[in-house]
Amino acid sequence: MKKKGKKGLTLIEIMIVMLILGLISGLFWYNMKGSLEEGKAFKTEQASQQIQEIFSMQIAMGVDPELVQKEPELVLKNAKMFKDPKSMLKDGWGVSYKIEVSEDEEVFVRSDKFLTYVQKQKNLSEDILKEKYSWMFPPEKLS
Repeated sequence: MKKKGKKGLTLIEIMIVMLILGLISGLFWYNMKGSLEEGKAFKTEQASQQIQEIFSMQIAMGVDPELVQKEPELVLKNAKMFKDPKSMLKDGWGVSYKIEVSEDEEVFVRSDKFLTYVQKQKNLSEDILKEKYSWMFPPEKLS
């Protein structure tokens, strides 16, 4: 009598391969998610600084500060520095920046998602956040 050769994979072998693939993809996704969040934070930090500088420059060139606060897209469009000013006015998470102009015509471009992320990741106090990301914090109004 001849011995029959093995014809395929058993259910156990298939389950082991699927378990290994699941573990590898889970580790990959976990690392990838952290990198994506860091990328969003980096984009937000750089873009908010750039927008703040452009708005400050536009005000120095004679643009009405109220227009900067009420119609920031129009001001960016007229500055002709971006192809798509509408998307530039959103942070890495897709949330619109909060733009404020103080009485002395200083511009502040804030992203609450970014500040929450940085505070959570780096465990920074409110005072350190205000010092490090000063372009996001307008001076507190005196009553």
